[in-house]
Amino acid sequence: MRTRFLRGAWLLVIALAGGACAAPRILGKATIVDETGAPMPTPAAGVTVNFINLGGAIDESVVSVETDVKGKYRSPELKAGKYQVEAMLPGYVIAKATVVLGKHGGKNTPFAMHKIRESKGKSVKESQDENIPTPGEVKITPPF
Repeated sequence: MRTRFLRGAWLLVIALAGGACAAPRILGKATIVDETGAPMPTPAAGVTVNFINLGGAIDESVVSVETDVKGKYRSPELKAGKYQVEAMLPGYVIAKATVVLGKHGGKNTPFAMHKIRESKGKSVKESQDENIPTPGEVKITPPF
C-alpha cells in the first residue's frame, strides 16, 4: 500500500514539474465587445494576433497566428523576452499588450476588440443645402 502511495506521489510530482517547465507561450482569447464594453455573443474568430519580439533580430522577431472559431489563440513556442502582442481584425481597433515571457510557462493575454466608430460627415448635397463651401468651390478674388 505504501509503495503504491509513493509511486502515485512521484507521478504527481513529475506531472506538476513537467507543467511548470512548459515552453514559453502567449495564449488567450479575443472577444468582440459593444460600445459599453460588454462582450458580444459572436465569437472573435479570424483575429490575427502578432507576437513581436522587442529584443530579437527583425527578420526573426514577428510570429502570427489566428484565433479559432471560439476566439482563442495560442502562440508557437517563443524565446524568453519582451513581446508586443497585437490583435487585428478589419473594422476593429488594433488591441495591443506588452508581455514579458520567462524561460518556462505561458502568459494569458486576453483582448477586447472594439469596433471602429465611423465619423458622421456631411454629404455634398447636405453641404450645398447648408451653404458650406467645399475646398474646390472657394473662389476668392484678390483686391485691386
